[in-house]
Amino acid sequence: MAITREKKEAMLAQYADLISRSQALIITRYGGLNMPQMDKVRSQVRAAQAEFHVTKNTLALRAFKSAGYAVPEEWMTGQTAISFCFKDPAATAKTITELCKELEKLQIVGGVLNGKPIDKAQVEALANMPPLETIRAQIIGALSAPAANLLGVLNAALSGVIYALQARVDKEKPAEASA
Repeated sequence: MAITREKKEAMLAQYADLISRSQALIITRYGGLNMPQMDKVRSQVRAAQAEFHVTKNTLALRAFKSAGYAVPEEWMTGQTAISFCFKDPAATAKTITELCKELEKLQIVGGVLNGKPIDKAQVEALANMPPLETIRAQIIGALSAPAANLLGVLNAALSGVIYALQARVDKEKPAEASA
């Protein structure tokens, strides 16, 4: 059954909107998955703050081209679905990678990160990265460590001066008491 021109335009607009809101895209082949498996994929991807959409290949390629993404056409053959990552690309890549291990018929083809195509190996490498919150905590820790160390050194130096003054006061007190 042919899709009407209006329906195609609506789908193209939807793809363009999803692409514009996404930090990364992960392209997969899903041929052979049943509906409960597809529902599982969608729910787990949604939990990673992303969306999993079965796509019409020719329209997705047009949307990629209009967004300036040079996605290889061979990635968009067969039964294709795209995960649109809105928050943390690493978390979505990790979710998809784990699902691929569990569901043999789900296969990563490639993706797009920062407007550049990435292959399957790079998507899997992205999946091995720590979550965004962990990276932020590491950066904050690295930035605050020198300040904490400086504070410790200054505190130790000040404590040394205070102890020396207290020792001097304690030494003078017996001399005052005997006088």
